[in-house]
Amino acid sequence: MRVPLHSRSSAGFTLIELLVVIAIIGILASMLLPSLAGAKERAHVATCINNLRQMGIAMRVYMEDHDSRFPPTEVRELDPSTRQPTGPTRSVQFALGGQQPIPALLEVYPSAEARPLYSYMAPSAVYKCPRDKGQPILPCTSAHQSPSNYETVGCSYHYNSGSLTTLSGGGFRLPRANGGLAGQSDDWAPNPALFILLHEPPARIYGCVDTGPRWYQWHMAKGSTEFTDPQRAPREFRSPTAFVDGHVKFHNFTSSLATDPLYPYEATKEWIWYKPSSP
Repeated sequence: MRVPLHSRSSAGFTLIELLVVIAIIGILASMLLPSLAGAKERAHVATCINNLRQMGIAMRVYMEDHDSRFPPTEVRELDPSTRQPTGPTRSVQFALGGQQPIPALLEVYPSAEARPLYSYMAPSAVYKCPRDKGQPILPCTSAHQSPSNYETVGCSYHYNSGSLTTLSGGGFRLPRANGGLAGQSDDWAPNPALFILLHEPPARIYGCVDTGPRWYQWHMAKGSTEFTDPQRAPREFRSPTAFVDGHVKFHNFTSSLATDPLYPYEATKEWIWYKPSSP
């Protein structure tokens, strides 16, 4: 009698088949992970753009109550007993709004209630950049290092109120009008659509006598986030930026910071940092 032939049935994967499947999964994962990381970074940028837009709106409401003028560069601290602004002055350049600074910095930055935007946009996560990597240089000491400016100062975003760090031997190619936006009238900025109102630290230089100049990277940064030479750093000096006219964009400031570090604040087709003085 002839015995029928049967094809071999497989109860599972062979070792080679399993290795092939694992390799395919690994390839697909390596293709997908950068896309996921990019999507996460874009979400962080979108959060910052929304935060700055809300800060810009709050500032406009502030200006309506203050003779159409931008917030000052300094405010007086509130007297503990009267809650009136009769105390010492504090700079708002890095603290236009936001939460209370850590106790060690209360002599440097204003309390939450004394900040210009306090009555117009209460302290909240709106003042926090999700990619805030901090600046150990602030306030010119390494004693207050922190994972973020938000945790120490109470705000991630900076106000273009006038003080701009420059390197020795450099500065501004055009004579600069005294100060910046602080205290100026609504029509002071030469081009509101290009004049920077609010930004993050990667947009410019910081420094003081004790530490020397520093440059920072938050968004898109991999590895180090603080640099002593922008020309040797990755080309990722990126910052969400709010402008006087109210719009917000995500800009890469690398070309200005690294190409000619002595003159990083010169006007481009995308932004203006300062107003030249009248001839």
